[in-house]
Amino acid sequence: MKPALFLSERRDVMKMTKKLVGVILAAVMVLTCLTACGGKKDMEYPEDFQKFMDVLDTDFSYDVDKTISEKGDDPALGFRSAGSPAEKETAEYIKQTMEEIGLENVTVDKTRLDGWTFNGANITFKNADGEEEKIDLGGYQTTIQADNETVEVVYLGKGTAEDYENVDVTGKLVLIDINQNEEWWINSPAYQAHVKGAKAVLANTELPVEMDDRIGTQDICGPEDAPAMGISQEDTDALKEAIKASGKNEIEVVLNADSVVTEDAESQNVWGEIPGKTDEVIYMMAHMDGYFHSFYDDASGVGLILGSAKAMIDSGYKPDKTIRFICHGAEEWGKIDSQSDWAIGAYKQITEIHPEWAENAFAIVNIDGAYCVKDETTFGISVSEELYSYIEPLVQPMLDESDYEYQYVMPPSTYKEDFNYMTCGVPSVATAKGEETLFYDTAYHTNADSEKVVEFDEDAWIWMHTLYARIVYAFDDLAARPMDFGTRFEAFKESIDNEISNDNQLTEKADGAIEAAKPVTEKINKLNEDYEKAVSDGDTEQADKLREEAIELNKQLHGAYKKVQDEFLYLDGEMTVVFPHETRQSNVQNLQGAIDALKDGDAETAYNDYLSGINNGWYAMYFDKETVDYFNDNFIEGVRGTWAEGNVDPMDCYVDDIIRSLMDKADSESQDFADEISRLEQLKEEQKALLDTVIQQEEEGLDTITETLQTLL
Repeated sequence: MKPALFLSERRDVMKMTKKLVGVILAAVMVLTCLTACGGKKDMEYPEDFQKFMDVLDTDFSYDVDKTISEKGDDPALGFRSAGSPAEKETAEYIKQTMEEIGLENVTVDKTRLDGWTFNGANITFKNADGEEEKIDLGGYQTTIQADNETVEVVYLGKGTAEDYENVDVTGKLVLIDINQNEEWWINSPAYQAHVKGAKAVLANTELPVEMDDRIGTQDICGPEDAPAMGISQEDTDALKEAIKASGKNEIEVVLNADSVVTEDAESQNVWGEIPGKTDEVIYMMAHMDGYFHSFYDDASGVGLILGSAKAMIDSGYKPDKTIRFICHGAEEWGKIDSQSDWAIGAYKQITEIHPEWAENAFAIVNIDGAYCVKDETTFGISVSEELYSYIEPLVQPMLDESDYEYQYVMPPSTYKEDFNYMTCGVPSVATAKGEETLFYDTAYHTNADSEKVVEFDEDAWIWMHTLYARIVYAFDDLAARPMDFGTRFEAFKESIDNEISNDNQLTEKADGAIEAAKPVTEKINKLNEDYEKAVSDGDTEQADKLREEAIELNKQLHGAYKKVQDEFLYLDGEMTVVFPHETRQSNVQNLQGAIDALKDGDAETAYNDYLSGINNGWYAMYFDKETVDYFNDNFIEGVRGTWAEGNVDPMDCYVDDIIRSLMDKADSESQDFADEISRLEQLKEEQKALLDTVIQQEEEGLDTITETLQTLL
């Protein structure tokens, strides 16, 4: 699972963050925290679900979680990576477990993608006291192998271009401090070290809460031959002290490392199901791969969905729709040198292995991290906008009876595997990060992702099973997909800056789509009400008739939702979900802001507050041209064969050279910005022209969607 920062504006982009800004709350739907409670309390549930609760065995779920978390290629730290022996072993265990609990049609779907096996890494050195000390290192998806190799370590701060001035790092390990929450992604300092001739980067990840023993890692989003390894703060401090004690700028260490990235490796997705009365399918999903031991992210998700499956079977539940449980591989990483290198296993499953699944898929419930840790109080529910008006009143009574705070997170981020199914026309509900989440701040993607380090909370564990299984049962009780398309277009309308677009027609057409959505929602609600009444009255003939009517409508709703995704789902360079016009609109805003600042003689504000927010402008302020150009040039090629292909901004507004020019002039106190202003004015006009084109396409898309919604009546 990829992290996400909770923001108050729908599609605002924090320029200093690479991937931790993916989930953005709709400005039109900012929700107050909902108080909620753990465990089984005095809730009255429907009979079928009460039977589920009566037989729910969370000890079984926990045992699955724990067993998976103990599988790893690195004896010291774990790691179950895409295409690795540990991932394969985990897939075999899940298959066996699915069969043992009684799931049917259990299948292991194999797929080809890029693989990574991390068998461990460490360095041995003499500390400041002259004593030999051994340090275990974490891994990134890069290739580095060493067998008792003597090499020097040099500390270079943040690993920016400035840090390398007058320093020879050829063949050396470069120790750096990195804050991927607030500064830049690991790929840039790793590549910066690579082009300078370094052997590898040792990255000390700074966490929101200072934890000296944590080793962090993320997806690399870069080439496999620019190696990086993770190191804790306390071990970083020990190396710094040893360097200082040496009287030189470096020390010798003995390196052992076995990290190998392989093209065209074999990963797997494992699934089984409880067959229903119809061909429609509700999905419960999780991912089996993970960094370190990944007890919480996401062995817990696998444990929860298999525990839910067992309770459904043990209770004798006979679902109306087929309930399919799937555990994906290669969620954390699965593609070399890509800005969208995660969730590749899920992408392959729904686009290559089983594309036919999309049409009959009713909805998804994705447990990407059940963070049931002691003292955790804040959770989030990620919801497709079209499902919000159904999900909120469904779960609100449960939340009101609990001790936790919950927030709704929309739109769903790219950082979970359900996003791949969404782009194929399947709406989803998923676990999500809340505003202040203890696990994210202290353990996410670190060696602390273990119940041995972060205490497990059984009450929260029961509560998570209850909440998400209840959503599955509720979906199964419905005849028609409970979709309200107006929610998305309300957010779309809010995102338009009419002063820049200068086109009120776009807003008017958005209003047209909102109005067209209302009778569709009413039709869906009426059909579901009638179906519920027929079932309650025991009128099987009427219920069957309504179900058949709903199945046909659901196929039409799938088509409409897919059109909405095709026309209005877009990604910026940070892989944040935006509307198509928003990137161009933002570029125009930032370019104009920079121009105004330069006219006032303020170069620093121009590049720091405005130009840094365009494409890789932030990176251009800190890294060599060669490093920034590498990722700019590789951007489009890198997203091919991933869920981002065809959905992402092409990043054709380059301001890197202008930023560097302005930084030089700011240092020299030059006030002659005429050339930069001229170039920015030209870029602004180009972006305005592109914005006009995008708006025209959006208007045509709104017409299409409006007509499509009208045909559903």
